[in-house]
Amino acid sequence: MAAPVMHVVFPRSWRRRHILPLRSAKPFKPLACLELRGSKGISGFHEIELKVRDYELDQFGVVNNAVYANYCQHGRHEFMDSIGINCNEVYRSGGALAIPELTIKFLAPLRSGCRFVVKTRISGISVVRIYFEQFIFNLPNQEPILEAKGTAVWLDNKYRPARVPSQVRSYFGYFQHQHIVD
Repeated sequence: MAAPVMHVVFPRSWRRRHILPLRSAKPFKPLACLELRGSKGISGFHEIELKVRDYELDQFGVVNNAVYANYCQHGRHEFMDSIGINCNEVYRSGGALAIPELTIKFLAPLRSGCRFVVKTRISGISVVRIYFEQFIFNLPNQEPILEAKGTAVWLDNKYRPARVPSQVRSYFGYFQHQHIVD
């Protein structure tokens, strides 16, 4: 004799709600980094060169996907430092930057010892958000490895969204002025 069938009904609050796509997420255009003239954001890139370390590899001998987010963070921090914004000073003064959204498109793998460049630019600024684009290219052949788009939110000392300070906006404006594409 078969066991009786039991129907389990979860409370309405436990049921999976319909998940809507993020409105701020924009689809990637392949190698959008090469289309500088059509950009409405800051056209210049900040570049840093890095090298793959052995402990960043997975069991298949390529850089673990999670490590690319670290490369992007390092690129953002170096970009901020290069325009005069010290991230540690921001934190000491009670502010913070959070990355609520980071979309990464993997194009090719990096392997042990590979040299590569992380290119970072700001694509737009709103009242509380800073939108950025990042690209990783293998050296010396400039093979595209990764495209990333993300959003940083300026936070106050209670970790609530706050206006991007005018001084920070002016640093971005100065960088944009220095990197205008003809």
